[in-house]
Amino acid sequence: MKMNIKKLLAVLFAAILVFSFASCGKDAAVPEPTDDTTAEATTQEATVETTEDVSVTEVEETTTEKETTTEAETTAEEETEAESKAPKTKAEVIAYLNEALNSVKANRPGFKKVYKRDATGDISGLPGWLSNVIKQDETKTYQKGADNTDVFPAAGYSWSSKLRESDVKDFSIKEDGKYYDIRVELGNETNPTPGETSSYGRVMSVVTVSSAESIPGIKNVSMDYHNGYVTARIDSETGRVESCEFSAAADVNATVTLLGDISVSNIVSTETFTDFVW
Repeated sequence: MKMNIKKLLAVLFAAILVFSFASCGKDAAVPEPTDDTTAEATTQEATVETTEDVSVTEVEETTTEKETTTEAETTAEEETEAESKAPKTKAEVIAYLNEALNSVKANRPGFKKVYKRDATGDISGLPGWLSNVIKQDETKTYQKGADNTDVFPAAGYSWSSKLRESDVKDFSIKEDGKYYDIRVELGNETNPTPGETSSYGRVMSVVTVSSAESIPGIKNVSMDYHNGYVTARIDSETGRVESCEFSAAADVNATVTLLGDISVSNIVSTETFTDFVW
């Protein structure tokens, strides 16, 4: 009987120990938060917030870049549009130049004219009187409203320029602020005539064979024109000429009394117009 009681107490005691261990195991399965666990959670939250901040920053930077690119593209388009107003092709440049030069004859502005002619070739064998005929240097000022028909090229005509594409060997146009700087170059031409019958005559005051032979003692004249050009600075807003220059070189062969046949190369004539008053 005593033995049975001891066995019963042992079983109860063992049951109590098993329950206690089971309780301890259950509590261990769900540990209370520690400082390390809290720090880890905080780090995870900070990472999420940082990621969100970076994402927002990247979006903002991308948006700014897109806005900057859009503004740059808009500016480029505006500049292209403004640039497109200038004449570009050969035909456009010639037409624009013709209109601007012809307006000088039509509107009669005031201007200063400088006319120079000289031979850059060897003229040491020519008599003094003939050298003086070749060399010219003259400056005159013309008032606004004065008739410039015989003063401004092409002299003697109501128009100044009737250049065609076929007359022009080369051309250029540059923008300088509000001005267009235009240059057209002419080719070679023998004995050009005034007016629309020759390339040089369509834009310059050419010296004809007959006028050269009108000088006493000179005959059998032949002139080969070359290196001709016209330059003009034109106000892009008004289309008015601010300055312009007409120039050509000529190689001249002639028969001179008492001298015989002579040849003078590169007699360069240049007319420069400035100080326009519209």
